[in-house]
Amino acid sequence: MTEAPAGRALPLTGWWRRWPSWAGYAAAGCAALYGAALLAGALAGRLSVVGVPGSALPATALLLVGAVFAAATVRPWGRALPVRVVSAGVWTAAASALAGSCFVLLNLIELVLTGSVRDRGGDGDWSGFAERLCFAAVGALFAASAVSWRRRTASACTRCGRVHTRRTAGVERPAPQAAPRRVRWTAYAGCAAFAPYFTLHALGTLGGWAEVEDHYTDGPRPYMLLVLLLLIGLADFLLLGLVRPWGMVFPRWAPWLAGRRVPRFLPLAPVWLIAPTLALYGAGGMVLGILLDTGAVGSDPHWPSLGEAASLAFGGYGWALAIAAVSYQRRTRPRCAVSPASHQKS
Repeated sequence: MTEAPAGRALPLTGWWRRWPSWAGYAAAGCAALYGAALLAGALAGRLSVVGVPGSALPATALLLVGAVFAAATVRPWGRALPVRVVSAGVWTAAASALAGSCFVLLNLIELVLTGSVRDRGGDGDWSGFAERLCFAAVGALFAASAVSWRRRTASACTRCGRVHTRRTAGVERPAPQAAPRRVRWTAYAGCAAFAPYFTLHALGTLGGWAEVEDHYTDGPRPYMLLVLLLLIGLADFLLLGLVRPWGMVFPRWAPWLAGRRVPRFLPLAPVWLIAPTLALYGAGGMVLGILLDTGAVGSDPHWPSLGEAASLAFGGYGWALAIAAVSYQRRTRPRCAVSPASHQKS
């Protein structure tokens, strides 16, 4: 990808720069195909999707209705529909599809570590893995369609979201800048959310907390503590990069890359793969903790410390990551470079 310093215009070339013109078609086509596949599976007796019993038909309806709304964002007849109805339909389809992709990150980690994907019963879960990947892709296309529709109906530029004349000289990159103060503090809190979780694992590994030590089926292993610390460090590094200027331009301590602009997809691709899984996992863990504390679903001797610490760590980090990612997307969004002869409307 060609990069340029802030203020220098880039040519409007490349299919990825023209995404507002094809995102709706792609979302409608992919959702329709996936919905048809799920419907065929349901008619053949496969009534569960991503491991949820009886979800095949609701998921099919969601995808097919979402495909209609996505098509409405790019077809002339969509203009005859209320703007808010189309927006609500596409965003609902996007949120539902992304929720269906939950835990795809865990599947990917398991695939890398073990070479296989299994369900809770230990059986192969390749179909569930493929379904989550499809939901993730369709959800992303739905979200892109919704953004394009909002800009188009607001008479704004579909590329940058601003209102200006059609005469542009290309696109330009914004200057490196830190996130707003509230977003930065949210990111710092997300980094700190791992502290209780790491502390409990450290105590269990070093033999200082019997409850945590007993949680290890094969016995605590000291090297795993170093691996956990390394993973937390990488996670915090990713989160901090979203809120600091060095996340937009490689800093001086990055050999051979110092001063070059960071491609947007480099941090955002893993972020949007990680954030939904961790956020939903943490939120679900909090709900489970409440149910366990009240005795509604029995009890778990490991939950009072490990469960709550894990929910706080993954949930807090996941939500902080999502908030920081939205801020990063806005701060790094390329803007159209309006030619000097054009008159800026607003």
